[in-house]
Amino acid sequence: MEAMQDIIQLINNSKNICIIPSDLEGESAPGALAFFYTLKELGKNVNLIADSIPQKFQFLVPSLDFISTPKNFVISIPQEVANISQVYYEKSESNLKIHLTLDRGNLKKDQIAFYFSETRPDLIITLGVQDFHKQLSEQLDSFGFLLDVPIVNVDNHPENKLFGTANMVEQKSLAEINLQIINSLGDNLVKQNVANSLLTGLSIAHENFQNPGTRPEIFELCASLMKQGADRQQILENLYPKPAPKTQEAPLHEEKIIHAMS
Repeated sequence: MEAMQDIIQLINNSKNICIIPSDLEGESAPGALAFFYTLKELGKNVNLIADSIPQKFQFLVPSLDFISTPKNFVISIPQEVANISQVYYEKSESNLKIHLTLDRGNLKKDQIAFYFSETRPDLIITLGVQDFHKQLSEQLDSFGFLLDVPIVNVDNHPENKLFGTANMVEQKSLAEINLQIINSLGDNLVKQNVANSLLTGLSIAHENFQNPGTRPEIFELCASLMKQGADRQQILENLYPKPAPKTQEAPLHEEKIIHAMS
């Protein structure tokens, strides 16, 4: 498949890779983690562009410090708007205050730009993103270092705009597509953390395998991932936690019942 060959070549030729999931509550988040672990195994420098990992997926991450996200934040003020003569900050337990002393000019909030300044990646991998610029338009100022970078576009929506340098868009779960790519990158790359992430994605995509349209191949894939270390019970406990048992109310005393009826 030409698209797969292009994807493998792009990944093999890249050192610094950013992964962007579309929906942190859906299957693209565990899919992004599966790619993250795989690319780390291949010796790549990987950034996961995500505000935070939802609680239900945190069991997939040994430590949130293990996930590298952009950390160099820049505040930019045009010189023609205002000339800043002094900068100092106050830091307390509750907040950080940055103080600017203007030598000239009149500074307004909308004239201040905020963005990340990071090493320009060699490649971006998007998961479940249908329209890169539309869905990320509010973030592109902050993540300007991602612009004009080659993109591997992985999605399962037929409405996808095919914005990538290489596009893998198929109407199946993201976990299935991800596994195709991971297996094409090399042998024995599906370690326990990858298998756990992929099985989590499958569970979400197929509604805990209760969806009547779930194909027999999916159950075979589920069994294969469990053989590779995926913990089905752990996934169930985190994705579908049982509600706490209701405490029984103490019976009313006889005098309270009489009072209520009088």
